[in-house]
Amino acid sequence: MLNNFRNVSGTDKIWRSATIYKNQLNDEEKAMLQSLDLDHIFDLRCRMEAFEKPDFVPEGCTYKRLNTINAQKYRYVLTDIRSKILAGHLVEPWSYKMRQNKWDSYEAIALSPVWKEIFEAMDRGERFLFHCTEGKDRTGFCAVIIEHCLGISDEEIMANYLISNELRPPKDRQKQLERLKFSQRRIDDIRYAESTHEELLLHAYDIVNENYGSLDEMLLKKFDVTEERKAKWKEVYKN
Repeated sequence: MLNNFRNVSGTDKIWRSATIYKNQLNDEEKAMLQSLDLDHIFDLRCRMEAFEKPDFVPEGCTYKRLNTINAQKYRYVLTDIRSKILAGHLVEPWSYKMRQNKWDSYEAIALSPVWKEIFEAMDRGERFLFHCTEGKDRTGFCAVIIEHCLGISDEEIMANYLISNELRPPKDRQKQLERLKFSQRRIDDIRYAESTHEELLLHAYDIVNENYGSLDEMLLKKFDVTEERKAKWKEVYKN
């Protein structure tokens, strides 16, 4: 099943999603993805996530995995089996590590070098879909920088980021976890890690500002995203 699936800022050339695991998509969903005439699928997951749930790749589309964060360092917020086991065994007073891991992962996401591949595809005017597992954090920030380059307002960018909580809400496991004798604090930490939060995106902005002065300066210094490139992308991708 496709979850958290939508286009980016109204364009019919850039799409975002949660996982597109080939064994969970029905024929209608596969046909719809085929109809998008994609040039690329960019998978932002770690190696183990991609191995456990490989993508459906439409005909004529290339697949590329862009390892956005270090799987060992941020193991409590990834969704491969190993990470789920590690997170499930966190007990009081250590359950806060899941929340802290989520917070720290945004520093790595914000400064990740993989966005270069996205920008090069945009230079070529190509059609592509990018995704992680839930389509919220890695995918969410990727959408943020694309939307910023396309001139979308900060208010709309934040709203698009937060709507993942509605399109892909945290799993309701309250009663199940209570039966397992999880404390409410531990349950809250799990729910926090499964959600997007305004403070997380603002934290990512702060990290960018501390290192580069502004998001535009990071895009320019780290990826050579000039105003000329942005103008070209707006012509190609804004309807």
